[in-house]
Amino acid sequence: MTFEELEYKHKELLIPILKAKSSYISEYSFTNAYLFRKPHNYHIGINNEHIFLKGITYDNCSYLMPITNIQNINTNYLIELANTVDFFFPIQEEWLKYFPSEFFEYSFMDGDSDYIYLTERLASFAGRKLAKKRNLLKQYKDLYKINNKPIDYSTLDDAKYVLDKWEKDIQEMENHGTDYTETLEALEKISEFNLKGLITYADDKPAGFVLGEELNSETFVLHFAKGIRDYKGIYQYLYNTFNIELVNTYKFINFEQDLGKDSLKQAKSTYYPDEMRKKFRVKLKK
Repeated sequence: MTFEELEYKHKELLIPILKAKSSYISEYSFTNAYLFRKPHNYHIGINNEHIFLKGITYDNCSYLMPITNIQNINTNYLIELANTVDFFFPIQEEWLKYFPSEFFEYSFMDGDSDYIYLTERLASFAGRKLAKKRNLLKQYKDLYKINNKPIDYSTLDDAKYVLDKWEKDIQEMENHGTDYTETLEALEKISEFNLKGLITYADDKPAGFVLGEELNSETFVLHFAKGIRDYKGIYQYLYNTFNIELVNTYKFINFEQDLGKDSLKQAKSTYYPDEMRKKFRVKLKK
């Protein structure tokens, strides 16, 4: 199989195939793959009806991501491909049966798993566990005059302002790489990728935004959430308000993975996910 760099021109080929795949895993989106093509060094390989993305994980392992349905791929060909990388990834649990146990073994890392929540729960913040979130939500509502708008070209500059301020805050606190570049490109290509977002204004000043897309008919994936830390309760307000918009259309919202970063793990865990969707790494047995 010959590979070439993943480019925007592959959009028309991949989007319908990925939509038909109807995966709950956040990587199975052209938007996600294209925006993060550089961190993962994504290349696309096509062999007749079989399509794979070749990439590098955040812990520097090579992998093949199956775009076409695994059940249609001959076991011998899977073995042949497995010899070219460290493993296949990310593989849904339901797909493991297509990797015969006499040839393959699998594992997963907690930091790779997606955080899945019921939209109705985040739309209400119901229950004792989310009492602190309700309190922060109330503080934001009480402290500021609030106005919300969809993210489009008319609010793009305001979203970029939030992004720049968020980046400065993060660098001051944590001093590590962020997804600033990917978020900026998503904002600039919001219509091309059919992304849906909301920006909130506090006392007429842009305070935070969320941005994502439909992953499957039941699930919306939240690719980006950026808030200015000066506004107390900003993230609680964004999540609650956006899920109120989503709840009549989607059963689940996917907050993606935490990448093994303690700050992300803590932030996402405090909303008590309804499921941690594992992403398996499948490799040849030695």
